[in-house]
Amino acid sequence: MTMKICDVWELARLAGTIEGELPLREAPRLAEPLLDAEGALRYRLSGMTDERGRPAARLEVEGSVRARCDRCGEAVQLKIAESVQFFFVAEERELAALPIDEAPEEPLLGSSRFDVSALVEDQAILALPISPRHAACRPDLPLTEESAGSGDSRQPFGVLAALKKRGH
Repeated sequence: MTMKICDVWELARLAGTIEGELPLREAPRLAEPLLDAEGALRYRLSGMTDERGRPAARLEVEGSVRARCDRCGEAVQLKIAESVQFFFVAEERELAALPIDEAPEEPLLGSSRFDVSALVEDQAILALPISPRHAACRPDLPLTEESAGSGDSRQPFGVLAALKKRGH
C-alpha cells in the first residue's frame, strides 16, 4: 500500500490542502467486504485552526464502490460522500483523557508523519452501510428447486422457505 504522509501540524498552521486518490486495491481493509477493488476514492484534507485554537483539518472523501446486496445477492453500487472535521492532539494520553461527546469534530492523534491514506480508508469504511441494499430491491423473487438445493449462501433463509413449500 502506498502511504500518503503529511505533517498535520504544518498542514493546520499553513491552512494547507492535500488532494489525491486512493485506489481501492491499496485499501485492503475497505476492499475486503466489497465485490471488487476497482476504482478509487478521491480525497481532500484541508488544514485549519478550529474555533478553540486547536490544529485541525477537514477531510472530504468521495467515490463509488460495489458491494453485494443483502436482500437479493446482486451487486449494488454504493456512493461514498463524507465530510468530517478533526482536531489533533499531540499525545495518546491527551487523546484518552478527552470526554466522549457528540461534538461534530473528532479528536485524532496528530503526527509529523501522519498517514492520510489510512485516514481516508477508515472514513470510507465508516461510511459503508452495515447491510448494503438496493433502494428498490425485490427480495421476494421465487426460488427454484435448483437454487433451493444448491446451498446458495447469498440467501440462506430462502433455502428454508423453498423446503417449507415442498412440505419438508
